Amino acid sequence: MIIRLGFVSTAMAIFNNTPSSTFTYKLFSERPREEAMQRAIEIGRKNLQATQRILFYNAAHGIRLFRLSSALIPLATHPDVRIDIAAEYAEELRKLGDFAKAHDIRLSMHPNQFTLLNGSDKVVAAAIEDLNYHTAILDGMGLDEAAIINIHVGGVYGDKESATQKLFDNAPKVPESAMRRLTFENDDKTYTLEETLAVSQKLQRPCMLDLHHDWCNPSAVSPIELLPQIAQTWGELPMKIHISSPKSEKEFRSHADYIEPEMLTAFLKSCKEIDLPRIDVMIEAKVKDLALFRLAEQLGKIRGVKRLEGGVLSW
Repeated sequence: MIIRLGFVSTAMAIFNNTPSSTFTYKLFSERPREEAMQRAIEIGRKNLQATQRILFYNAAHGIRLFRLSSALIPLATHPDVRIDIAAEYAEELRKLGDFAKAHDIRLSMHPNQFTLLNGSDKVVAAAIEDLNYHTAILDGMGLDEAAIINIHVGGVYGDKESATQKLFDNAPKVPESAMRRLTFENDDKTYTLEETLAVSQKLQRPCMLDLHHDWCNPSAVSPIELLPQIAQTWGELPMKIHISSPKSEKEFRSHADYIEPEMLTAFLKSCKEIDLPRIDVMIEAKVKDLALFRLAEQLGKIRGVKRLEGGVLSW
């Protein structure tokens, strides 16, 4: 079994290189419109250039999994701005996608927690706008469906069954270009892994297991017991999971700087036992790439595990 480790958004080891530089609407509105628009577009271009540096870094260090920042293009979906991503950044996105494909780096995106498909009509409309934004970036890179967009099931609104049905009712409103990339992740307070798996099965989309969220908000059935069903939702795509460790007993839901490997190791062992050919593990830790290297070193010391590259192991 191949284990590929990845990290989120920014490489800590690269000095002064953020892919999430911002430009607020307040600043935008204080300038002449054309000047403000060009400033927003240029900041987006700077963020894409920073992303290119991170992909160079990943390729050089054998990291084949990376989550792109959702803040690459500031104000892209703001109703008074609306930047045409495909038109403005065609060349930059193509280069990023070509590089990722050439170096076998799987990319993904994760909209924020307000991107919900079971909220009010206004919330759902904004969520679809946001999904179209993320889709435009990945489509602009020319990436296949392995480049996923991950969201949560949504809110409960006092009635979980009705809230889930509203998600099903709204799903047809999502453009096919976005829906073909969607995955659904269990969260740390409301929708358990078992409930999220049921949603994924109903919508025929992959279920994204977050192990830390399952510790915070456990199902009656463990992730290991649900593993064959979760893996089945991924079809031909390599299965992907999220891992983080609690910051402390008091701040159990918050992410720690690094990953404690014990729970992940037990889960990976189960993946091996069902002959999963590959699993991609997205590390959600405060020190990002530094946490990846430490975890890779720790996993590499397990009997039978061999570290093939900086972020790739076999078991």
